[in-house]
Amino acid sequence: MTPTPADRPGGPLPDASGIGAPVATSPFPAAQGPADTAPGRDRDVLVHQALVYRSRHEFALAAVPYLRAGRRAGDAVVVIAAPAVADGLREQLGAETAAAIEFIDAAGWFQGPMQTLAAYYDRMPEWWRHGRLRLLAEPVWDGRTPLEVCEWKRHESILNVAFAATPTSIVCAYDASALPGHVVDDASRTHPEVLGPEGIARPSGHYTAPADFYAECNAAPLPPPPSGAVRRAFASGELPGLRAFLTAEAGRLGLPREASLPFVLAVNEVATSIIREGGGRGSLWVWAADGELICDVHDPGRALDDHFLGYAPPRGVRRGEAAMWAVRRLCHIVEIRTGADGTRVRMRLKLP
Repeated sequence: MTPTPADRPGGPLPDASGIGAPVATSPFPAAQGPADTAPGRDRDVLVHQALVYRSRHEFALAAVPYLRAGRRAGDAVVVIAAPAVADGLREQLGAETAAAIEFIDAAGWFQGPMQTLAAYYDRMPEWWRHGRLRLLAEPVWDGRTPLEVCEWKRHESILNVAFAATPTSIVCAYDASALPGHVVDDASRTHPEVLGPEGIARPSGHYTAPADFYAECNAAPLPPPPSGAVRRAFASGELPGLRAFLTAEAGRLGLPREASLPFVLAVNEVATSIIREGGGRGSLWVWAADGELICDVHDPGRALDDHFLGYAPPRGVRRGEAAMWAVRRLCHIVEIRTGADGTRVRMRLKLP
């Protein structure tokens, strides 16, 4: 049977059934297109802009007035940036203005795309109590793997639907002198507006609808598990043995037993849903590579309509959303591919 709520880190997770069931509608608010994210400073809509700069002087020319305007308007003003950047902003803003702004270290905030999205969901109600949220963020791109870069780009696009109907302004800073060209180029595809160094925003001519960008991120098939991966089939009544197998494999591959619970829970959620709502049986493969513990779970019985699945807190009785929200929060990265041969969910956790 599924682990009890008391076994779960941080308390109970939502009901896990439904991953195998089709999800035909978005879990986010209905507003999704560029028209919904166009400038609307007096309305409860998202304003999401990319600030592309080539020097700290250019950065300050746009960032400082943006933050000062937020304080004058009575917004909740938040900066998520490296300590050196934050110190420079404090100096230029002045002590009185800076004291009213919340500064958050980017290294701690941007640990993983799903962890960051969940942190936004956790903190935004608190920020909105003070009025409109005005956020300046400079994501961390250094040291990311190609997969992580792809997922961070996806994260930027998903923000457009996750917070479309909320009183939020977000400016994401991109250092064109240091970042890879494709990261800077895709900023104009994931942000409806581009903010120039002069502080003037203009619509992005390359903005891509989030659903289309999401589909592009999923376009390439997942590479097959390596030949050394350990395979195990499962079906109804076999979950206790599966969890014991996962715990043993995690330990063998370098994840200490005391740290294995999130991995075991995540895989168990997916397997449970396949049994209950999917094809009723499945297979999984476990292996380690490049400092990660990886598990593929394959449901051969059903294709999945993966429409931002698991990127919003569950609402009502949408069990598939609840399960994948839990799985994504337990893992570093989760990849889903679905088609005529069923659905494959690949879960990744970082090894110590």
